[in-house]
Amino acid sequence: MKMPTGMVSLERWAKLFADEFEPLPESLIPALEFVQRHEGYLPREAMTALARHLRVPESKVFGVASFYSLFHLKPRGRHQITVCRGTACHVRGSARLLGDLERLMGVQAGCTSADKLFTLETVACLGSCALAPVIVKEKVYGRQTSASVRKLVDELRASDGKAEIPAAAPGDRGGRRRQTGKSRKR
Repeated sequence: MKMPTGMVSLERWAKLFADEFEPLPESLIPALEFVQRHEGYLPREAMTALARHLRVPESKVFGVASFYSLFHLKPRGRHQITVCRGTACHVRGSARLLGDLERLMGVQAGCTSADKLFTLETVACLGSCALAPVIVKEKVYGRQTSASVRKLVDELRASDGKAEIPAAAPGDRGGRRRQTGKSRKR
């Protein structure tokens, strides 16, 4: 069934769920994924209609939706950027990068800009410590600097999302010397 665009009513969601999913509790996560894939987030009307379709309490639907980080209860920006706040990234300047991004995008971490262009998030650790500080926009980009995140935001604003986060300039490691693996004379 073709998914309608824009706001979908409770009745329309009920019809979509009836057409797509058996009214079984085990359809909950696939149905939530279906909604998010088409809407970008989980509208309240969709979750209410889903609870009725599956014959489960709304609290169960909301509980699952709020438990898993892949589900979003609010509309998100066209560009989602995540900053790692793990120890290695913190030590190598992720707090500064987060502040730069908040200022450049006009949004606080955990929020979406008023123009729905950006969503800025943080995570405790991405597990890419050797590349710190790390930012994610569809893929992981390491060794980011204030200049590279500024360039990213400028490119995203100018090119309607076709830009990628630039790699750090050769040798630019936040003031740290690059280890080459060769032993040096002391």
